[in-house]
Amino acid sequence: MLKVYLQRTRKNTNNICRTLEFVLKGARPLTNLKSNMSDQSRNSWIKQDNPRLVSARQKDIYEDILEDRRHSSDVVWSFRTREEPKYKYNKPRTPDEIRKHVMHSERVKYAVEKVCSESGLPIEEVWKQAEEVMQEMSHNLSMGAIRGFAMFMVKVLKSLFKRVYVNTEGIQKVREMLVEYPVLLMPSHRSYFDFLLMSYVFYSYDLPLPVIAAAMDFMGMKFFGWLLRNSGAFYIRRSFGDDMLYWAVFTEYVQSQLVNGDHPIEFYVEGTRSRTSKSYAPKFGMLSASLEPYFKAHIPDIMVIPISISYDKILEETLYSYEILGVPKPKESTSGLFKARNLLSEDFGNVHVHFGEPLSIRKYTDGKVDRSVHSLAPRYIASLSDDENKLIQNLGYKVLLLHQEHMVISPWSLMATVLVQNKDGIKIKQLEKEVEWIKRQATNLGAYIDWPGNESADAVLRSTLTLHKNIAEVDSEDVVHLLEIQHPTRGSQDELMQAAAQHLIITLYKNQLMHIFVRVSMVTLSINSCTEETMSMNELYSKYEFLEHLLNRDFIFMPDSTKQDFENAMLTLTHNCGVVVEDGLLQVKKSTNKYTTFFSQMFEPFLLGYWIACKYMLSMHNDAHGKPLAKPPKSITKESQILGSRLLREGQIRHLEVLSLDLLSNGINSLHQMGAVRKEKRDNQTYMFPNTVKLTAVCSEIEKYIDVPHIPEAIINVSSKTVTINAKL
Repeated sequence: MLKVYLQRTRKNTNNICRTLEFVLKGARPLTNLKSNMSDQSRNSWIKQDNPRLVSARQKDIYEDILEDRRHSSDVVWSFRTREEPKYKYNKPRTPDEIRKHVMHSERVKYAVEKVCSESGLPIEEVWKQAEEVMQEMSHNLSMGAIRGFAMFMVKVLKSLFKRVYVNTEGIQKVREMLVEYPVLLMPSHRSYFDFLLMSYVFYSYDLPLPVIAAAMDFMGMKFFGWLLRNSGAFYIRRSFGDDMLYWAVFTEYVQSQLVNGDHPIEFYVEGTRSRTSKSYAPKFGMLSASLEPYFKAHIPDIMVIPISISYDKILEETLYSYEILGVPKPKESTSGLFKARNLLSEDFGNVHVHFGEPLSIRKYTDGKVDRSVHSLAPRYIASLSDDENKLIQNLGYKVLLLHQEHMVISPWSLMATVLVQNKDGIKIKQLEKEVEWIKRQATNLGAYIDWPGNESADAVLRSTLTLHKNIAEVDSEDVVHLLEIQHPTRGSQDELMQAAAQHLIITLYKNQLMHIFVRVSMVTLSINSCTEETMSMNELYSKYEFLEHLLNRDFIFMPDSTKQDFENAMLTLTHNCGVVVEDGLLQVKKSTNKYTTFFSQMFEPFLLGYWIACKYMLSMHNDAHGKPLAKPPKSITKESQILGSRLLREGQIRHLEVLSLDLLSNGINSLHQMGAVRKEKRDNQTYMFPNTVKLTAVCSEIEKYIDVPHIPEAIINVSSKTVTINAKL
């Protein structure tokens, strides 16, 4: 122990010296990068990954909440007396009383009158519409349903997962916050299981059950939709548009419960599940509605609690891989739920639920907004200032970055990063070497790797392969091979799409690492593609800015933090990865090495996918007025995928990720933000068309970073799904 302590002390001292040296040279210190991450793998002291060897249920900062459930009565546990902390200003209300409050509120009355005056409808009819919205939306939370659901859930969780780990310190902070403040719970969203897990955790720790913003898809599920509603789910439409009445009922319903502290309110800032294991860009409607009472001085503070949920194995992995290739997801139904019961016989490993540090909205907004601007306006009229809207947007990005910071990375994510580059197989010894190398790079960049401290790497890899035996296997010669992925409908499947589905399942787990490497990779892409001997720091930063703008739909970047992120990435690369800067110039040849090559290769598929979308849009025919023909975004995405599949079949490109509709759609939306693609509305439908000059410039810029085939023009025949590539001009 003394030896380990001295080693860590020496490393930390070295890092402090390096940081001081960097500051003295005039650069900004890397304040948010953890010092050389030898202590980042915080569970490294565990000899075996078995909680019974560590006080029966503890691992590092986490506690397995299933351990006790495996040794005592589920019925007794479900129907025990619970003592929940209550918000100190709460006036107890039933779900029916909450609905009555909403319908008698000034906000809803104002909206009804305005809709009547604008539409000419009788006031009775508009009130009836408001009542229908309220009945459709509201929850019927009852302890009887919750206790029954808890007993069902604990049996499901014990069948699916080895352990459900929760950080106990985070739970204690939540308990304290619930008494003093209204609370918003904002978990990451990677699986349908997320909101079930959250409710189970709160029930386990005798915390008040959250009410959860749920999609309308679940409402139509027989019995299960009713059960969710009675367990705290309130159903909201994915889009309200300009429906003033719906907005008024929804906003008042959320704010009424928040202000009175009836229950913690839970919603997903990403809006929907991520099918790729990367964070989606934040949505701001629910967040705006929730924070408005604070901005209008209706309550003194709100606590936002970011929660990171990490799965060793995702239940929907096969569905996700086909969904992002374009296979429609199955409609949520009770019959589908029962058909999926065979999942209960499978092993899905561990889940880690990490409750982050609570964010005080009062402290977060201190000095940034002036709440007095609302003093003369009625509270029920929605009107946030530009500063408040900007702050809400920043908060959305901050929560997502906090999700990423506390994600627990499994060994399988490291293995997937290697396997995706070795589709023909790799010896397990070589896999071990590559995984160990990637693990070092990830921990140096702040990742928390869930790696047993004294287990051999070979044992960890073989155990992990057993967990993911549906994706990969080890043959008699110790070579790891990927397996074919069964199409969800079990029908015939095109060979290319079959291979793409297999590849995208592996990519799903590799993506869990991508946010760790994205900033350093945006620097190394510029280094690896440079043909000059040196590059000025201004030019390198300019390239970094371009790549951040291009990738900002696939990755999360805090607005207005580009310069700081760049400096932090450079600090990491110069101190840990052999990148050389002399006299203010990047030394390109000296800086090109295994680190820069590896980091760059991880992100090449994204640039290639965006480039394919650019080439397709530049090939779109002109309309009768000589302008590029506008098409719906989904059509452009699908036809870009067709071009990508043709290039793959012809062997001109090799990255199967370019077939991901998610990747292509994100690329097209980024191009729109950069002004290279324009939007217009026709009959309430969005159409897109290229800004040819700008799009050509972006396309040419992307070509500086990656090798691309030469396609001067591509003509897509959608009906036959073929691509005619003209000869070189």
